[in-house]
Amino acid sequence: MLPREPQPRITIALPVFNGEEFVALAIESLLEQTYRNWRLYIYDNCSTDGTREICRKFVARDCRIRYFRRPRNVGLARNFSLAFGEPETEYFKWMAHDDLSSPEALERSLAALDDNPGAVLAYPTAVAIDADGKILPDYDLGAEPDLSSHSAAERFRRYSALHRPSVARYIFGLMRTDAVRRTRLMRGHMWADATLLSEMVLQGTFVPVPGATNYLRVFPGHASALMGNGQLRAWQRVLDPRMAGSIGTFVSRYRRYEEYFVSVARAELPLKTKASLLGFCTVLPIRRVPDVVGRTLR
Repeated sequence: MLPREPQPRITIALPVFNGEEFVALAIESLLEQTYRNWRLYIYDNCSTDGTREICRKFVARDCRIRYFRRPRNVGLARNFSLAFGEPETEYFKWMAHDDLSSPEALERSLAALDDNPGAVLAYPTAVAIDADGKILPDYDLGAEPDLSSHSAAERFRRYSALHRPSVARYIFGLMRTDAVRRTRLMRGHMWADATLLSEMVLQGTFVPVPGATNYLRVFPGHASALMGNGQLRAWQRVLDPRMAGSIGTFVSRYRRYEEYFVSVARAELPLKTKASLLGFCTVLPIRRVPDVVGRTLR
């Protein structure tokens, strides 16, 4: 009698839209992982290029991989949220269709969470690369605050006080599934991934993973590049085209401050701590006014 395969500990969700140029490289980087006890679910957001054919070849090649195609494009943010589904594994990870991970990334991230029961997310070093895979040493991936404090209030203040937290550094890390399940996932506004992470940081610490790297691809037309270049309506159109009008884009740009407030209101915190953080969230947008005005006038 053949031995039973061990129950997978990690579910990986790979949302993709028109990813024929990079998706095979992303999947190959998962197949090269030193830790192999995972499942990969690919969620194709109704691609119009060769993405489907590429992904189906990987399904035929490896029984750990599944492919699902949406009947219509639901926008990037909703595709990410729907990709979470209901994983039965202890750990969960989103993988961008154009990113890469070093071979030891899963193994070391898993060890970091196993060794830190109070942590809800482990994140490798983040490095920006261009369309050709060349490292972009001067690309700004955002601020990386210390989120190791045992105080939920301290972690939240350090994270949400930043104008541009390093969202990509965290959102593609390895997460505890139960912690993700307690969030509202990604909504359709700008910085929706940042507000999801604000719900995570209220639940536990974020720990870095030395010796492992996520290579985050940035190129013209990429969502991160649109954000960095101030092409807000184009960015919103990618996230959720239903909100891509002038008013919808403006509201979307600043909605994360309201969502931070909701994150605190929903969190399981002592009443005194919750009241203090709600007050912090109330004044946070006001503190940003000089910065917003300055950037608008430049």
